[in-house]
Amino acid sequence: MTARLRLALPLVASLLLVSAPSCKRRAQSLEAIDQIDRRADVPMAPPVVARDLAQIRERGTLTVLAPYNSTTYFIYRGEPFGYEYELLKAFAADHSLELKMIVVTDRKSLLALLNSGEGDIAAARLVPTPDEEQDVAFTRALYRTEPALVQQGAPPQAATKTAQKALKPGPADEMPEVDIQARLVTRREQLAGKTVHLPQQSPYERTLVELADEVSGDIHVVETDGKLQDEALAQKVARGEVEFTVMQENLAELKEAEFKNLRVKPVVGRTHPVAWAVRKNSPELLAELNDWIEDKQGKDSSLFDRLYKKYFVDQRSYVERASSDLLTSATGKLCEYDDLLKRHAPDVGWDWRLLASQVCQESRFKPDAHSWVGAAGLLQLMPATARQYGVKNPLDPEENVEGAVKFLKWLEDHWATRVADDGERLKFVLASYNCGAGHVEDAQRLTEKYGGDPAKWDDVSYWLLQKSTQQYSTDEVVKFGFCRGLEPVNYVTHILERFDRYKQFVTDERADAPTTKSGR
Repeated sequence: MTARLRLALPLVASLLLVSAPSCKRRAQSLEAIDQIDRRADVPMAPPVVARDLAQIRERGTLTVLAPYNSTTYFIYRGEPFGYEYELLKAFAADHSLELKMIVVTDRKSLLALLNSGEGDIAAARLVPTPDEEQDVAFTRALYRTEPALVQQGAPPQAATKTAQKALKPGPADEMPEVDIQARLVTRREQLAGKTVHLPQQSPYERTLVELADEVSGDIHVVETDGKLQDEALAQKVARGEVEFTVMQENLAELKEAEFKNLRVKPVVGRTHPVAWAVRKNSPELLAELNDWIEDKQGKDSSLFDRLYKKYFVDQRSYVERASSDLLTSATGKLCEYDDLLKRHAPDVGWDWRLLASQVCQESRFKPDAHSWVGAAGLLQLMPATARQYGVKNPLDPEENVEGAVKFLKWLEDHWATRVADDGERLKFVLASYNCGAGHVEDAQRLTEKYGGDPAKWDDVSYWLLQKSTQQYSTDEVVKFGFCRGLEPVNYVTHILERFDRYKQFVTDERADAPTTKSGR
């Protein structure tokens, strides 16, 4: 009897594919997805934008489309991480480009968005498939891995409390009771008659089609609806909600470390590459990426080796991140002081995520942080500023944030009559917090003297940089002398860039509602 693959798809797809007699298709979904990606309505075949490396260099920004997941791109303890993110950041730096990450939560729309010009590169642990290679071009392999079956194994003798809580709500010592040995698959042939759940558009559908031709019996494949991806499916296997899934072996081994009752065996297909995607009409970008990957993997492989070990081999750190309340994409939490920041940010008319970004810049969320100049606490208050705003103990998070917000409110009022635009004024306020309003006013006067716009941060920041030179720090319009201008200019840039990242990972109805404050 010829083996067949039985694939469950949404009903519309099944109506289009009734001519395939060897595949029995039915409507079935694993779960409803509440969140609707704001980009999901992009048509699957939009006009392909023509933009290559020359235009990207002219713009100065490399834009990457990526989901948030445990190895591609994520926020942890307030900072961005990810194997692909760090590689892309290194590539951008080597080519004097700024890196901009855009989170795409719907995998189905990723390549369509790439072709429509929303980004220049798609990064999502992509496995090139013949179908997708018709629409986009893939780079050289970042690494190679294999498709592996993920299933439940013998219950752990000493599972961690974290894993136990993740598997089943309730007391930490409760674990799902499953007859593991009766259904443990150790050979590929044993998949005959089994049901395997895959994310939509999984490259491993083809793998199972090929495997179905080798085994004596049907393999039933269920494609999940919406945005449910491989890591969420692994968790469902661990909880006993799903019997089998297939995922990249190196990733599956991380999930096995996180959920102690998972087993990753056997490998069900051939070794394959994982790569980035670019538009087919971006040959220069593709060539530059390929040359860079080849160079970094060849002559000096330390970057690739170090990052691969960091994200795929170091299982202890992976489990620590996965179980942390500060894995932002999973918990929606930036730091342990979120509630404190939410209370005080409205006092200055700010989005609390902006204040969180400033705290991260100042102290990396460490309440006992000290600087060499005497600044202390979450928002690094100087002793004189702390006294001025009634802060008796700057190491106390509540006092520190309350005092800093009072200072920010003063700066907001100070600049309100000088810079009318809310978005521009925010940059002046942040720079003043870092280096003092007097230095920023000096830069304004230099801007006006030399023909710039004193209400535009791009113009003023240029002259703030010049205040680190003898020529301009002694100019007749300068009242406060030398300033290391690079620090406040970078300070503004880093806080606002981080704020943009936070808005992609953390939603807040109050903050995202229309407001009179631009960007706040």
